[in-house]
Amino acid sequence: MSLSQGPTLPIGFDEATLQQFSGGLNTQQLLWLSGYFYGRYAAGTGEVAPQAAPTTASASATSVTILFGSQTGNSQKVAKLAAEAARKRGLLVEVKDMNEYAPRALVQERLLLVVVSTQGEGDPPIAAEEVRTFLLGKRAPQLPDLRYSVLALGDKSYLQFCQTGKEFDQRLAELGAQRLLERVDCDVDYHTAAEQWIEAVLEKITGATTTSSPATSTANAIVKPEPVTPVYSRQNPWEARILESIQLNGRGSSKETYHLELDLTGSALHYEPGDALAVLPTNEDPLVEEVLRAARLSDTAPVQLENEALPLAAALASRRELTVLTRDVVERYATLAPYAQLQELLADTQQLRPYLYGRDVADLLTDFPTDITAQTLVETLRPLPSRAYSIASSLLAHPDEVHLTVGALRYDAHGRRKHGACSSFLADRVGLDDSVRVFVERNEYFKLPTDSATDIIMVGAGTGVAPFRAFVEERVELGAAGRNWLLFGNPNFTTDFLYQAEWLQHHKKGALTKLDVAFSRDQAEKRYVQHAILENARDVFGWLENGAHFYVCGNKDRLGSAVQHALTEVVQREAGLDAEGASEYLRALKKQRRYLEDVY
Repeated sequence: MSLSQGPTLPIGFDEATLQQFSGGLNTQQLLWLSGYFYGRYAAGTGEVAPQAAPTTASASATSVTILFGSQTGNSQKVAKLAAEAARKRGLLVEVKDMNEYAPRALVQERLLLVVVSTQGEGDPPIAAEEVRTFLLGKRAPQLPDLRYSVLALGDKSYLQFCQTGKEFDQRLAELGAQRLLERVDCDVDYHTAAEQWIEAVLEKITGATTTSSPATSTANAIVKPEPVTPVYSRQNPWEARILESIQLNGRGSSKETYHLELDLTGSALHYEPGDALAVLPTNEDPLVEEVLRAARLSDTAPVQLENEALPLAAALASRRELTVLTRDVVERYATLAPYAQLQELLADTQQLRPYLYGRDVADLLTDFPTDITAQTLVETLRPLPSRAYSIASSLLAHPDEVHLTVGALRYDAHGRRKHGACSSFLADRVGLDDSVRVFVERNEYFKLPTDSATDIIMVGAGTGVAPFRAFVEERVELGAAGRNWLLFGNPNFTTDFLYQAEWLQHHKKGALTKLDVAFSRDQAEKRYVQHAILENARDVFGWLENGAHFYVCGNKDRLGSAVQHALTEVVQREAGLDAEGASEYLRALKKQRRYLEDVY
């Protein structure tokens, strides 16, 4: 029905003008404007305007809060996707970072979607600590009017898989909130499960069957196609050619570290310092053969994976995780192999943890042999995930390239020589001009300060120096005024000073204001980066008081906790605080996103 068939238009308005003004608006925008003009009308007249008949759009204009707790940004990405999908359904959406959310506001929420990750063995992301502490504490209010659903992100290689999400889900239920949908736990490759959760939970909220946005008028409009930028992902990786592969350690080193340079020409692939490059590896042939022998299966046995038929050996090489043994794999295998010891392991984390450590799929099949078909084997095993490496370069300094610093993982365990799936792939099985499948994994928080005049302190051990090479290169290219301080540790000066010439050149030119190193094996008493922090306590605290950002990259167990303890001691000593006060100072740095970790 045209406007001319409705109420008579006021003088000065005509149908063409109103169509031109409103033709491109969607249902939600039209609904908002109607409310706005109604409010203007009521304010001007003091009268109550006639009620319009309820519409589908107005009925669905329900307010939803999407609360995310993220360490690297994956939860934030999912929250944004959920918000976009919700708005297309006509919902009013607020997306809130747990880092900036007042926990007591939970009592005011009516529809809540929680997206939260777990770090390592059950730790919450720094951003979620305050909300989690409040929720699990005695002051948490009853929430009988709340409906909610939780999406948990995690990594099945850890026993406390998705622990933070499980805690949020259970505690909200204990406080009387009603689940819209059962919690969904996502592994490293979370995208498909997250999309399915978003679709299902929004259907629960709206009762809708489609996520299509309302049609908008394009009459008399010329639509120019937007240039399409390829989106690279696990499903659509970029084939990056290897330009350079150099072993960084000197002869006699106990470590084996490689600097790799990959070609991005033609990809339009973009990254920032602090991001990671995900690499899709293949398993080495000897390991595939060991698994086939242990399972007593033929390499040519046919299997079906995602509507694709292929030989078992090919599926094991490129599609299944073989080097890491996880709890979920043991649980599925235990239903096929009737061993009491397997059940005992699964029932006792204290026994399971040491069993999993250093073992792979071949070990499990050897320890608990059973008859199994090729198809059942591939369905029991975990999909082969990508491996992410902190990017060691700046695009400004190296256009159309991305650099990595990779430590080859090799060790002996349970009577066999073991190799890291991706590190040995990059070190041993690909060479110059070979291609590897890659995509960028953005780390939303491990980033340089937005103000280039801000000082930064970078603490890295071993390959943890990689992102700091990118940081300094970027700051040099931008002409950043902020000071840069690197504290680096490794076993020996002569063999393990990674990128030594570059760091010394940066220091000479003033791009690196301070450079402190700690080589643990060069003296009788081992000396690590945390000792260098304590030795420079006054300067460290002075830089922090001046607004510096503090970055840590390296092994979570060996470096992360040691650096936190050292920094807490520095604050106690220099600020004259007790242990609790110093810990609170460190928590405040984390809350302000001035203490940032990329630990693994």
